[in-house]
Amino acid sequence: MYLRFFFVLMFVLSTVAPAKEVVIPRTSHYDARDNFYPVELLQFVLKKAGYDFTLKVSEDIYSQSRIVERIKTNKLDVFWMGTSASYEEELHAIPYPIYRGLTGYRIFIIHRDNQVDFNEVNYLEDLQSFKGLQGVGWSDIEILEFSGLKQDQALYDNLFEMINLGRGDYFSRSLPEIFFELAYRQTWLKNLTAEKKLLLVYPFALFFFTNKGNTELSSAIEQGFQLAYEDGSFLSFFYQHPDIISAIERANIDQRHRIEIPNPALTQKTRNIPKRYWHE
Repeated sequence: MYLRFFFVLMFVLSTVAPAKEVVIPRTSHYDARDNFYPVELLQFVLKKAGYDFTLKVSEDIYSQSRIVERIKTNKLDVFWMGTSASYEEELHAIPYPIYRGLTGYRIFIIHRDNQVDFNEVNYLEDLQSFKGLQGVGWSDIEILEFSGLKQDQALYDNLFEMINLGRGDYFSRSLPEIFFELAYRQTWLKNLTAEKKLLLVYPFALFFFTNKGNTELSSAIEQGFQLAYEDGSFLSFFYQHPDIISAIERANIDQRHRIEIPNPALTQKTRNIPKRYWHE
């Protein structure tokens, strides 16, 4: 009898599907903090959907352009990016803005000696004389340059070094990103600071992207979002997350001089997002 029980147990264990490995890219030497919210959100929606997974971070660091290529070839499984028509054509976009549109609220990382120059900026035309920095292949570049804001491109970690050394005037960062990015780097990049006067605003959404053929993972992410919005847990997760709380409190949006620009690359998928998925 015991032998029979043993074989039955072995059969049951052998038929239990192992947890799926979900591989995400490392984009920075400081990934453990810089991508804290997106990684936690990914885990949250997958668990909400009942998806059995283990998360793995790649050993190598990739630019966003390389990430897209590696997702297309199934060497990476999922990443979060500002959406664009080309990304939506090449990959599968999960159409839930992971920051509820707060990524379109922009504050600049600048050299601390240059605040006096930004104090003189009141109009878009004033800002056009400054040199901005952005990551290689980022969706923001098309938006900023459409409004005459010229951008130089470099790898993510190098952008902070460039501002610190005065090799660019500003690095436009979203509301949820800027303060914890600075908190990490100001200990050794002493010249970095958040610009105090301006708020650049444009319609913008970050989505999770997967390979078009990875329908199991993309369906699980979409289902997790849907369930979390239906039971109210997404809004609780979002507005109670320490990164979001800190960003909203520290940004002082109402005290900043607002400059709005259009997003010429706004996709139809973004336009179709229901109002309830955006921060108001």
